Amino acid sequence: MKNSLALVFLHLGLLILSYLYAQDYPFFIGTVVIILGGVSYKILTMKQHQHDKALRSLEHGLQSLRDNDFSVSLNDKNEEPNHHLISEFNQTSEKLRSERQHIYQREMLLDKVLNASPMVMILVDQRGKIVFTNSQAQQTFNVSGSMIGRDWPSLVRSLAVEFQNALQNQGESIFTLSDADGQQQAWHASSSALRVHQAQHHLYLLKTITQELSKQEVATWKKVISVISHELNNSIAPISSMCHSGELLANKLDEPRLNRVFNTISGRVNHLNDFIKGYASLTKIKLPQKAPVQWPQLIEQLSSFYPFELQSTLPNTTLNVDIAQIEQVLLNILKNAHEADPNGPITMNITVQAKHVDIEICDNGPGMSQEVIQNALLPFYSTKHSGTGLGLALSREIIEAHQGKLIFSNRDEGGLSVCVVLPC
Repeated sequence: MKNSLALVFLHLGLLILSYLYAQDYPFFIGTVVIILGGVSYKILTMKQHQHDKALRSLEHGLQSLRDNDFSVSLNDKNEEPNHHLISEFNQTSEKLRSERQHIYQREMLLDKVLNASPMVMILVDQRGKIVFTNSQAQQTFNVSGSMIGRDWPSLVRSLAVEFQNALQNQGESIFTLSDADGQQQAWHASSSALRVHQAQHHLYLLKTITQELSKQEVATWKKVISVISHELNNSIAPISSMCHSGELLANKLDEPRLNRVFNTISGRVNHLNDFIKGYASLTKIKLPQKAPVQWPQLIEQLSSFYPFELQSTLPNTTLNVDIAQIEQVLLNILKNAHEADPNGPITMNITVQAKHVDIEICDNGPGMSQEVIQNALLPFYSTKHSGTGLGLALSREIIEAHQGKLIFSNRDEGGLSVCVVLPC
């Protein structure tokens, strides 16, 4: 800009000199005019070249922005023309670059959240092609290779009938399926329509709710036990007090029959009180205090109470659990196995899987019916004459607190298999 103003003033001065001295010094004035004309032409040519260079830079920069390349930055030296325009371009490019980085970080975070979610997510376009899935969908459907681009109706037809009915229904539905271990798993399915890039899509969400239902069931049992314990304690306390007073009176009257009556009442009250305390322990299980398992010590401790045959080598895998709680669970299972078959061999197998350790205890007893297997983990349920239905209910609560599970199954060769699955 300064060079342009200087050139304008120079030409004005030349015009004034030509007007005043052209007649007196024609040769000098002509020479000056030729020299200044050449200089002016050179300056204008350089300015035009710089101007064209700036326009080409802007053109290339705009093409880069159109191609989603926001890393370009132009030289905005003050001596170049249009440097303000170039500066505005650089500011715009920097802002777009910053916004793109922010969006990229949000997409990375969203992708991690979706892939870490236990919910199955599948997005299907208007042509019936899968355009998005998370890692949980890949594991649930057990499909080799990527699911992206697969035909959704064909995939649905390869599933169980319950799955097909749930996925074909609009809205929400709940259904049950048997897993690889033969256990019933409850599922919640929902589908909804949405528009992505002005095109109609369908989003399918699937989630297993077995664990949630199990937790709700246990919570309900705990509430029932608390209410029953409270009401029984309110009755046991005055009964026990009156029984004690009656025993004192019976001793003064020297009446043996009254002593027998009050002793019987007192014994049954104490038994009922112990019964209530046992069930109250179900509602007061502490959170696991985890530590690494020392396998030799654990096996030796268990076998000192209930002998068994270890049919596998001890694993080298580190397993962090509450030792006392897991020992209580295994002792209860071994006790049940010995009661089912007092004279038969009891075996234990410890198997290390990819993400969990399986401790399987087998007996040669009569096994369990399907009804007993389905109800074995419920409080108050017992097939024993003097059983309280507390042992397996406590075991279930402990194992679920470790994010594991208990699996009961009848063996083909006879007897029952109880498998304790604990995550590594």
